[in-house]
Amino acid sequence: MSKNLLFHFRPRRVPESALRLTLTWGLGGMAALMVTQQLISGLLLGFFYTPLPVKAYESIQHIQHSVFLGQLVRNMHHWTGHALVVVVFLHLLRVFLHGAFYPPRHRNWLVGLSLGVLILMANFSGYLLPWDQLSYWAVTIATSMLGYIPFIGISLQEMMQGGQEIGTATLQLFYFIHTSLVPVSLFLLMAYHFWFVRRAGGILLPANEQAANAAKQKSVTVVPDLLVREMAFAAVVTCVLLLFSMVVNAPLGDMANPELTPANVKAPWYFVGAQELLLHVHPLFAVCVLPLSMAIFLIFLPFSKSKAGKPGALLKTLFIAGTGSLLLLTITGIWFRGAGMKLVWPW
Repeated sequence: MSKNLLFHFRPRRVPESALRLTLTWGLGGMAALMVTQQLISGLLLGFFYTPLPVKAYESIQHIQHSVFLGQLVRNMHHWTGHALVVVVFLHLLRVFLHGAFYPPRHRNWLVGLSLGVLILMANFSGYLLPWDQLSYWAVTIATSMLGYIPFIGISLQEMMQGGQEIGTATLQLFYFIHTSLVPVSLFLLMAYHFWFVRRAGGILLPANEQAANAAKQKSVTVVPDLLVREMAFAAVVTCVLLLFSMVVNAPLGDMANPELTPANVKAPWYFVGAQELLLHVHPLFAVCVLPLSMAIFLIFLPFSKSKAGKPGALLKTLFIAGTGSLLLLTITGIWFRGAGMKLVWPW
């Protein structure tokens, strides 16, 4: 198994049409690049970080003001993490619309869903580490949502918090998840994710291009034809992230104060859709029924009937409606909710 994983990770040749950028927009490779960048920048930050409440905040200030390029490295880590959530979401959309989740790619779809969950865990666990007012109260709101789950909600909330309230145990638990559990799991699953793509014959091409390639047998070598394009694309993505990080600093408010609740308390932006939904429907539906239904839908999607290798009209309608609703709730929660979660104009 390990021999196959190492020596058959990439093919020697790929179809010429697979090099077209608009086929995948490089989203899978972009996600892998960002995960690698997160590991490197996270390791650098870890040299100066102390996972204790007061010292955690002081560590971030020390990194930003006293460590050479510390502000830039933290900015890069922060913004790349947020961009990674968006890229993975777009990658999921692309795979769904192309029908690249049907057998023999069904196992890879499930692995990809697991990777998506891990990336959300990475962002959420890292959100608390600066230990400022923004991160403390955002995590407080997010973990409190678990309390609405019947029977086990309070236990789950206490397990995530490491106790009845957010404190030292919470910070150390999140630090362990963020720096050990998630990175190891991510790289193991990423390796299998790319290996499954290789076993399934590479990137899924449209039916007409598959027939054309089979007839003309047009293919190119991975090195240098594909590798050069991948390196150039990686350089462009890295430059964009680096330039953005040079201009926009990662937020850092006052040190966390459990006794002082800010006027505008929101969950992290990738969970703010659930917080917004709580204002419109019963908490049981918002936190338990709807997420569970979405998870079941995505898990069993590969076992549904396809139409010419792509999802049928009903599946597309359900998927697009669910995605659109999530985006609408998230946009409303981020830009149209002010103090006390009252509706405001973003300008």
